[in-house]
Amino acid sequence: MLPAPQRLCNDLAALTILHIALAVLPLAIYLLAAWLTVRAVRVDPAARPLGASVAAQAAALVHAFLLFGAIHSPSGVVIAITDSASLVGWVIGATTAVAMAFMPLGALSSLLLALAGLLATLTGLLTGFTEIDTPHWEVTAHIALAALAAGWLTIAVTVVCLLAWQDGRLRSRRPLGSLALLPPMETMEKTLFRALGGGFVVLSFALVTGFFFVHDIIAQHLAHKVTFAVLAWLVFGVLLFGRVRYGWRGRKALKLTIAGFLFLAVAYFGAKFVLENVLGRHWG
Repeated sequence: MLPAPQRLCNDLAALTILHIALAVLPLAIYLLAAWLTVRAVRVDPAARPLGASVAAQAAALVHAFLLFGAIHSPSGVVIAITDSASLVGWVIGATTAVAMAFMPLGALSSLLLALAGLLATLTGLLTGFTEIDTPHWEVTAHIALAALAAGWLTIAVTVVCLLAWQDGRLRSRRPLGSLALLPPMETMEKTLFRALGGGFVVLSFALVTGFFFVHDIIAQHLAHKVTFAVLAWLVFGVLLFGRVRYGWRGRKALKLTIAGFLFLAVAYFGAKFVLENVLGRHWG
């Protein structure tokens, strides 16, 4: 019979191997869907491959199952910063899987699926604070809405960076190369502002639901998080207003989208990391 310390090391090693295997599973399916998409659009840029769509949906389901197991506990919802990133990845993967069934996204869907797969590997990687002792609806709604907004706005910043790259190649008259597999720029712009519009609306609701449990912004250590979230909301709001009123696009859309995304990233990830992993505190 093995000594207790050695048995413990063996158990931990087995758990680590199991975690890696489970984390890699959604990544593998996401990458399969991405590969099937690229293979199809090389033949027909407007293709909507059924196999890729089914694989993407399967990846999102497996991802959701593993993520639920990682964040759910008898005492409430436990979300480490890595699980927050995985949750954003799931929003990206699920949204892309649904969109693929209705519109030809070309290689854009492949990039988004690969991003979702990479974020899925973070599931359960770290432990986190117990967010809530009793799952009050407003806290659960806030977490879900914040993740949804972050996911859609991550899609937006990905698209706007690709648009800038695509536009730069066209202006310099250099070959597009793999960028030729992306949808037309008009489709990319529509996708960008749909993601921005949806993300802005959901972020608005996330901010509203967040105020349900803000009783003392200083005592709950939420001042920085709220400040950066509101700044992100203002930047995206200005961008959307400028798009509707003045037709803003190109570099102005790029700069404002990236600025808003950076504010949101600090609010969503930065504040959580500093609070829980540096200061050892909690918003509750």
